[in-house]
Amino acid sequence: MSLRYGYVTNGLTSHRLPDALELLADAGYDGVALTLDHVHFDPVAPDLEGRAADLRDLLDWYGLDPVVETGARFALDPRRKHRPTLMDEDRGRRIDWVCAAIDTAHQLGAPVVSIWSGAPEPGAARDEAWQRLRASCE
Repeated sequence: MSLRYGYVTNGLTSHRLPDALELLADAGYDGVALTLDHVHFDPVAPDLEGRAADLRDLLDWYGLDPVVETGARFALDPRRKHRPTLMDEDRGRRIDWVCAAIDTAHQLGAPVVSIWSGAPEPGAARDEAWQRLRASCE
């Protein structure tokens, strides 16, 4: 097994995705962690299959292997960074987002989807937050 280097797209949000991928390939990266967001790739926008096929072609062109990353800061709530989490009472949108990330990964041929549990809501009981996280993952 050898070490391969990748870079996450949330570090290139001032660039269009094709330009960001070209920069990464030119810099010698082997892969890219695609942060799902309105900036580069929105998994709930229309025509997931068509957009994913176009992106897969770009990744192949530049020789970049993808993973899918779900950590966009304000993708689900414009006022609350990273909310809702998998531990929040209103976690349904986060679960749907993770499922959309899995669908996106499948379309791209990405073998990895990175998810983040999030932090418990202020004042949430530890056991309740843990139960919500477990149920969310199931």
